[in-house]
Amino acid sequence: MKHYTETVPVRMTPEEKNRLEEFVKDTGLSLSRYLVECGLTRDAPDQEDRRQREIALREIKRVGNNVNQIARQLNLQDGTIAHGEIAQTLSTLRQVLEKMGELWQQPSPNSK
Repeated sequence: MKHYTETVPVRMTPEEKNRLEEFVKDTGLSLSRYLVECGLTRDAPDQEDRRQREIALREIKRVGNNVNQIARQLNLQDGTIAHGEIAQTLSTLRQVLEKMGELWQQPSPNSK
């Protein structure tokens, strides 16, 4: 039986910890063992994966902001909606969503 004698403190947000605990539930591993196994198999995202995820999350936030702007315009305008602005916003939304789809379809450099 292996004796695990080394300890490495790990910092994370409460949200990250909750997500990890969800991943660990069905594995039968402890959280620490799960982290070690992921690190040793190199299935963890690398710097480029993280960068792509951050780009995608920023784009999602932009989509949300655009949707809020559309809703605000619709609520403020009493029958005089600026169709050109709404069409431009929807076009931008479509472009953002298409770019996000491209980003998510790219294989991870760590995938086997």
